[in-house]
Amino acid sequence: MMEKIIFLTLFALLISPFVQQGGTQGFAQDVKIYGKVTGEDNKPLNGANVVIEGTIDGATADSIGYYEFETSKTGQQSLLFTYIEYNDRRKTVVIEQGRNIEMNVQLRKAEVETEEILVTASSYTSGQQSQVTITPLEIVRIPGSDGDLYRAITTFPGSNQVDEGSRITVRGGDENEVLTILDQASLHHPFIFDDDFNTSSYTTINPWGLKGINFSSGGFSAKYGNVLSAVLDLKSYEMPQGTGAFLWLGLANVGLSGVFLSNDKKFGATVDIGQTILDPYFRLNGYLIDSYNPIPLARGVGGTISFKPNDKSNLKAIFDYSEDRIGIRNTSPSYDGYFNSKASTIFSNLKYSTGIGSKTYLSAGLSFSNHKDNISYGILNNDVKKLYGKLRLDLTHQLSKKIDLNFGSEYEYNEDKFAGRVPLYNYNLRLDAPNIDINSNSHTGRIGTYVETQLKPFKTFFAIAGLRADYHTLSKKTAIDPRLSLGWKFAENNILRGAVGLYHQFPRLEYYAQSMDFNLKPEQAIHYILGYEFNKSEGLFLFRVEAYYKDYKNLVIKDANSFIYSTGGKGQAKGIDVFIKSRITNKYSTWISYAYTDSKRRQYDAQSEVSANYDITHNLTFVGSYNITDNITTGLTYRISTGKPYTPVSGSNYDTAHNVYEPIYSETKSGRFPTYQRMDINFQYFFSLFGRFAIVVFQINNLLNQKNLYDYTYNFDYSLRKEIVTTNKRQFYLGFGLQL
Repeated sequence: MMEKIIFLTLFALLISPFVQQGGTQGFAQDVKIYGKVTGEDNKPLNGANVVIEGTIDGATADSIGYYEFETSKTGQQSLLFTYIEYNDRRKTVVIEQGRNIEMNVQLRKAEVETEEILVTASSYTSGQQSQVTITPLEIVRIPGSDGDLYRAITTFPGSNQVDEGSRITVRGGDENEVLTILDQASLHHPFIFDDDFNTSSYTTINPWGLKGINFSSGGFSAKYGNVLSAVLDLKSYEMPQGTGAFLWLGLANVGLSGVFLSNDKKFGATVDIGQTILDPYFRLNGYLIDSYNPIPLARGVGGTISFKPNDKSNLKAIFDYSEDRIGIRNTSPSYDGYFNSKASTIFSNLKYSTGIGSKTYLSAGLSFSNHKDNISYGILNNDVKKLYGKLRLDLTHQLSKKIDLNFGSEYEYNEDKFAGRVPLYNYNLRLDAPNIDINSNSHTGRIGTYVETQLKPFKTFFAIAGLRADYHTLSKKTAIDPRLSLGWKFAENNILRGAVGLYHQFPRLEYYAQSMDFNLKPEQAIHYILGYEFNKSEGLFLFRVEAYYKDYKNLVIKDANSFIYSTGGKGQAKGIDVFIKSRITNKYSTWISYAYTDSKRRQYDAQSEVSANYDITHNLTFVGSYNITDNITTGLTYRISTGKPYTPVSGSNYDTAHNVYEPIYSETKSGRFPTYQRMDINFQYFFSLFGRFAIVVFQINNLLNQKNLYDYTYNFDYSLRKEIVTTNKRQFYLGFGLQL
């Protein structure tokens, strides 16, 4: 459901294919700039990027190194030529109307060691200095991703969507074991429609504003603390990449995005505004309007301000506000009515970075978020407020060409406020059901610090050794985590990588509130990872296979009699991830990911080790995109996976006191949902309209109209089980964007 709500990614969707496939092709511009980009021995550099600095005018070199684009810019301009593993090169040109320019450039290999071998185990990265695995262009073009960064990540092995939404789980872990970081700030609520009944969540992160994406499904650096399973580390551009604006009109949403960069490139700003308009979308796709009250609504506004005090320093502020509301009909054994939800999130971050000399880099960040959520269904009515603040400092020093040192520290503050009523018995949700009024306020702090060294004794080998410590002010517990990553390029195109490390995560505040004297230990996992990679012709063909084992202890469990939480749980997860990616110049690219996972845990209500909540045994994903012409692109995504485990109901007892049936549950997680399948396709057509860049997007999600399962419900006495089919049925979407 809720396709293309991500109004904050519209600028990305519209600009990115335009830049990557030839700049202003199709425009009636005055000046054509063309030429060849070569490397050593005049080797054509297929995929080299050419751009007029401070603008979106540019192109990508083809298989013979040829590039061509048209521009309306005039006067003295700077052309920037970039290519992976090569030094950047700038050429000054004077552009005059009616006079084409031929500019041939030869790039030289970078003298410094590139980061290709430094990609650690279980990591999928992008950035100027790394072997690109996923780019913002790919994110917005993956069918079914809706331009959503998290949904794109789920096409990688080991990661799965939660209820077809944006939240992800990794290698059998829970969704709260994945940490997202943006410019040093932790993002705890970057979603709309989060945790709503049978409603897909969407992220508010704009992928095109990111210059670096590092997703690690295990074995990650000592830089990251208080997280068990995975880290998504995002770095945005310090300054906007140009000046422009875009208007988007879609079947379900409208949005306006804009960027500004001053002539001296010392000041920049961005803004994004958008809102959903779902009535026409629902009617086209056959949704019953009566099933919603109110009809889902999401709106948001955000932006950035950047300033460069000098050539080595940058100050950037980020602000984002989003809100959503929904009422969706649900029939449960004890109550038939609307699940209502309202939520709002304010996020802000201030980051300062500077170079100290030629070998030291300092970055400091201060962030704050305020999330409010109200949920009501029957007797259940909760108001939750979550406050979060973080101060972070990182220092990198190059001791020599072979040794880098990283230091850092952080302080986090968390506060949870809860007010409302909850049912006394979770099986009785009637409006007159016995209930408990709760009004609580809890808070805690966490102090973390780390030290890490990156060793490169040879060009074909690296070692990253780190140690971090975290202190939790509420439980007064300390966690010490040693970690080690290794990489060896033992032959051309062939790399071995491995990692081992200790990871801790302190339980959420709600568990401390129901514990004895806040005496919960941090949950613990030990990661063991070994992988092999074959990477040929700078990304034309990539093959990865990786085996992992995770050993869990001190997991949170609940006593069946006292309902008190303790940390006596344990578990394990093991599996194999396979990833294959190939591309043919700039016309065709595809990847296939497969993951086998076996995850067992004694956690929460489980009294023995059973399948974890997201123990998805087999998961296969295919993603393909093809440029039909210079103006038309298409793509296809297909997923098939084992259904997730659930706890069946085997019978019921009649509660005479409250005139309701109490369910009798089978063994925890002893059932499985049916096999999950989904196919998505999209088309993009970009052209010139009134001398402006324009694009039309058409997509069909769940093309085969698979009736995938969201959950099971039961009749009043639990004698009849009923399927709740996900609202992500076959859907059609059409949108139009225009450069202003």
